Amino acid sequence: MLLSMLLAGALVLTGCVDIPDSSSPQPIQAFDRKRPTNIVPSPKKGDDPETVARNFVKSMSDPTAGHRAARKFLTPDASQRWDDQGDMTVIRDVGVIIDERTSDAVRLRITGEKTGALTPAGTLRPTSGSEVIALSLERVDGEWKVSGDVPAGSITDASQFLTAYRQADLFYPDRTLTRLIADPRWFFGSEPDGSVLVNRLLAGPTPQLEGAVGEGAARGVALSGPVTVVGDTVTVPLGNVADTDQKDRTVLAAQIVWTLDYAGITGTYRITADGAPLVQGRDEGWRPADVSSFEPEPVKRAADPVHLVRDGGLARLTGNRAVPVDGPLGSSHDLESAAISADLTRSAAVANRGGRRTLLVGPYGGDPAEVASGATITTPSFAPDAATGYTVIDGRPVRWVAADGGLPGSVEPIDASEVTAAAPGPITDMQISPDGVRVALVVGGKVLLAVVSVNDRGVPSLTGVYPLAPDIGGPGVAVAWSSTKTMYIAVSGDDTPVWTASIVGTQPGELVSGNLKPPVVDIAASPTTVYVADNRGVQQIGTGQTRPDQYWTAVGPDAGPGTRPVIPGS
Repeated sequence: MLLSMLLAGALVLTGCVDIPDSSSPQPIQAFDRKRPTNIVPSPKKGDDPETVARNFVKSMSDPTAGHRAARKFLTPDASQRWDDQGDMTVIRDVGVIIDERTSDAVRLRITGEKTGALTPAGTLRPTSGSEVIALSLERVDGEWKVSGDVPAGSITDASQFLTAYRQADLFYPDRTLTRLIADPRWFFGSEPDGSVLVNRLLAGPTPQLEGAVGEGAARGVALSGPVTVVGDTVTVPLGNVADTDQKDRTVLAAQIVWTLDYAGITGTYRITADGAPLVQGRDEGWRPADVSSFEPEPVKRAADPVHLVRDGGLARLTGNRAVPVDGPLGSSHDLESAAISADLTRSAAVANRGGRRTLLVGPYGGDPAEVASGATITTPSFAPDAATGYTVIDGRPVRWVAADGGLPGSVEPIDASEVTAAAPGPITDMQISPDGVRVALVVGGKVLLAVVSVNDRGVPSLTGVYPLAPDIGGPGVAVAWSSTKTMYIAVSGDDTPVWTASIVGTQPGELVSGNLKPPVVDIAASPTTVYVADNRGVQQIGTGQTRPDQYWTAVGPDAGPGTRPVIPGS
């Protein structure tokens, strides 16, 4: 899908957005082959100072050759003084205010609202707040030029960002070298370039993923020539592949194949190492099917079975009726929340027993074991392997790992010092993503994104913490992942109680809410549907790519007030 398709969910969204976002959990297509070649404006004789200032902002979106395009708007002295290194700030509602004007000189201010910050490595992070930049211009040989000092870094407006940049996912293996983790990046330009993608991939993951992903055979590897596409063959020549382990080399091949495939550069991938096949026996190359076990976002069930925490027990929605699941969880009357693994083999629940919460974990439909207890326990969530789960007990994040035989074994604390530094306050929700690496948290009403990393001593920590949705319409209540890149947020308040956000760095967007009955107290999601618990019970809305729903509908007669939705793997 092209970047413009990222706006396909606009029918569901009720507010305006600045950098593309979507109410549907659809991937963002990386490259548009039909983009114009004149991506940024150039100075024109006769342009007034306001036009020069606005075009200067647009031209700063082009980072090539030391921002050569933007420097055309500067006098030689101003260009020499400008330090263009660092992040690029993306702003909306750009305005130009003239403070002082003569026939040959102008002092003005560029104003706007921050929506994002793009790092030199291409990582976009949502931001908020006002931006004001003071500029001085003078007339030089009949043309207006920026002559005063330009603040360090660069800025551009949101609409220009949409025109000039495309988003692509680089993929890195998790620490087990069994799954690929998306590392979204934004690239300037008009045409897809496999060499740029592979070079950036081999340069390593964003710092946020440090300690959360593995390297495999990629350490020290570089392209020995350009990536070429001839017919159906995509040739990727690698050099300096020192790792001889065939499994590690297969992981590296999977990274390259899926990075290029997701970017629309498809075919048979002939990957070589110093002229020989990267993996012995792969002379004819690789197809995505050859590394299907590493597919970053594998196709899920057509419809995830909806479960409910209803009247203190766990039930499965069958034929629009709630049927208690087998075992003690189905017959309980004290459950507050629950989670089910994506493969429907494990379940976890929080029971309120006389004001003290107990975490119960066990086989789906079987007898659970008491894993831990505390005054407060947040809604649990499962990692993709189903043997590992996460929750927050008395404000402290923990994870449990099943021992031999499937029974819960160790429960270990997770270092959350970076979370506390980023947002002081209680952690009221923590949900692991479907890839098992990222976590979304609600901390003192703020929604944060972090990764589960492991240090040299094997201690798990939440690191790379940053605000995911700084501009949502109220304090966050709960979060739910619908895919490895998209999540939904329940917010306290009556106006905009449900939002969508993405790890690609786009601004969060509002979902329609006209027929909800706030407060919304819980949320769950599948790749095609969002479920919330409001004053009437559990409501649902479709978020499919083609025709997202325009209003919320009740899940069924057995999902009334006080019922909570549970979606396997979300």
